[in-house]
Formats: sequence, structure tokens, C-alpha cells
Amino acid sequence: MRVILAAGGSGGHIFPAISVARELEKMGVSDIFFVSSKRRLDKSLLESEREKCFFLSANPMPLRFNPLRTLVFMFKLFVDAAISVFLIARLRPKVVVGFGGYSSGTIASAAKLFGIPLIVHEQNFLPGRANKILSRFADRVAVSFRESAEYFPQGRTKVVYTGNPIRLDILSNDRTKSASRLGVNPGKLTVLVMGGSQGSSFLNRVVSEAALRVKKKRGDEVQFIHLTGRSDYESIKKFYDDNEIPGRVFSFLTRIDDAYAASDVAVSRSGAAAVFELAYYAKPMILVPYPHPENNQRSNALYFSQGGSAIYREESELTQDGLAGELMDILTDSERRDSLARASGRLSAPGAGRLLAEEIIKLAGGFSKRR
Repeated sequence: MRVILAAGGSGGHIFPAISVARELEKMGVSDIFFVSSKRRLDKSLLESEREKCFFLSANPMPLRFNPLRTLVFMFKLFVDAAISVFLIARLRPKVVVGFGGYSSGTIASAAKLFGIPLIVHEQNFLPGRANKILSRFADRVAVSFRESAEYFPQGRTKVVYTGNPIRLDILSNDRTKSASRLGVNPGKLTVLVMGGSQGSSFLNRVVSEAALRVKKKRGDEVQFIHLTGRSDYESIKKFYDDNEIPGRVFSFLTRIDDAYAASDVAVSRSGAAAVFELAYYAKPMILVPYPHPENNQRSNALYFSQGGSAIYREESELTQDGLAGELMDILTDSERRDSLARASGRLSAPGAGRLLAEEIIKLAGGFSKRR
């Protein structure tokens, strides 16, 4: 049984695909191939799967008509479509699973051209453009949020709730060991800062200033684990060092579970992968969605906020003083922190990868019988 998992453009698309691959392997599926984009981030995240990866162009659809951009988009689309048809003809998968992002559209369309069953998985509360289009001819639409079904009116009978697959194989929950590996004190109150797989200059700046204010108020009682991304690493590390702010600064962590296990509260973007992994660890969150109007993080943040597990703040209303105050309120009020943590745990979906893998195998079985 061969399966193609198409995901690219961000860790939020790729991490669920990797999670499902691990679950499929547990069920005896060994021929699993990834189709992603040629972005450096995508190649880096799929490094361990490199022998079974194919990379298409990073080709987002233009939001507004521009003759040159549209021409470039159409040319890349034609090339990617030709490669996708070749891959489907060569590999002959039983099922193709699209996780959204740059790479899903052409390979999913090629699958339907050959009559291959297609599953679309939507990570976010509000579906992205690619998945909205693909859902019209997909055989199944898997959603991370039950309420997302209403956004697929053409295929509501195809919608199944699975939750958002998280990387259970890399997640452990030993605070002492994780803190030791990271070089932080397991006995201190700890704030985790994450700006997404590429980092966030806005969060890096505001949170580092807030960390300085927390230090001035509480001394060394509170420490920070700050994931900056590559571009801001040197400047943010220097800021922490110069101001003797307790904690550690990293550009990226392969073992993200260590950061989850060692922390008490997280300040984060609200991509689906991040919020569901934080919920798995039952962590209180301060969520600051990426502000682009076409981005779906706002709806994720609102959902978790309404569920009682997160404080939702837009960039426009987030200040150093305000964030420092909110962090201190959570860290010094154990009852409130526990309430946020319990609500967070209730919103987790640890069985999502297994449920989606079961849908894939089920669809492949039905396809085999028809053949």
C-alpha cells in the first residue's frame, strides 16, 4: 500500500503529515512518500524523510492580479502539474492526503485525474484557500475542529472529525530531564516563547522587553525559554545576556518537547500545530496570531480563548508592560494557572494521528474493492 502525503509551506502543514506517517507505519504501511515545497524550511523539517520526498516549487497564489506575478504563478503551476502527473503515474498510490500549503493543490488534482482517492486535512479552524478548493472533489475532508464542518458546505457529508495530528513520537513529559537538556532550572517558573517555525520579529522584540520588566519585578524567580528563529537569534540572545535575564535563547529546537515539558506558560503564535501541542501538555497560553488578513491563526486563537485555555491578544494591542503584567498574573496566581491548564488539556486531541491514519486505510480498502 502506497500513500502520498502532500504538505508544504510551514511547519503547521508538515508536522501533522509526519505524525500521520508514524501512525501509518505502526499499522504496517511502509511505502509512504512526501510531496513538499522547495523552501529551505520544508527541506529541513523533512530531512529525516529525504529518501522518500519530492519537492515542488514554492508557488503561493497571488492575492491580487498582477500581470508579472500571475504569469510566473501560471508557469510554475504548469511545471508542478507536469511533475505531479509523473509522480502519480510512477508511484500509483492507493491514497493521496493533502494537508494544505503550496504543494497540495497540484498533486491532489493529479490524483483525481487518475481516479486516486483524496483526503484533505484542514489544520485550522477556518480552512485555507487550497483546502476550500480541494474539498469540492476530495473523497474525505478531515478537520481539526468539529465546528469547521460548516465551512465545507459542498462536502459536509464527507467531513470527518479527527483533530490535528501531533508528533507523539517526539513528545515526552519529564520536566527535570527536559530542563537539564535545555540548561534551565526545573524549579523556577518558566515562560516559553515561540514565534512559529520561522520565528516572529514582533514577538521577539515585545517579549524580550517584557522579560526585562518581569526580571526587574521578580528578579531571578522567572526564567525564559525563547525560540527566536534564525534571523533574530543573535540580537535577542545579546539582549538577554546584556540584561542578565534568566533562561536560554535558541534559534530552533529539534526536541521541542523539552521546551513544552520545562515551561509553565507559553507566549506563542496560534498556528494549529503549536496550539494543539501546547494543549497536549495542558499549558496556559497567551496567543498572538500572525496579523495577515489571509492567515487563519486568528480563528484558532479565538477558539482556544473561548475554551478557557488561552488569553488572545492582537499585535496591535500587545505592549511590553501589558504582556509583563499578564505573565505575572498567571505565574503568581496558581489557581488561575491551573484553571487555564485544565481547559487547555480538555482541548487536546492526542488520538488525531491514529484517527486520520484509520480513515486513510479505510479509504484505500474501499478503493481496492472497487478496482
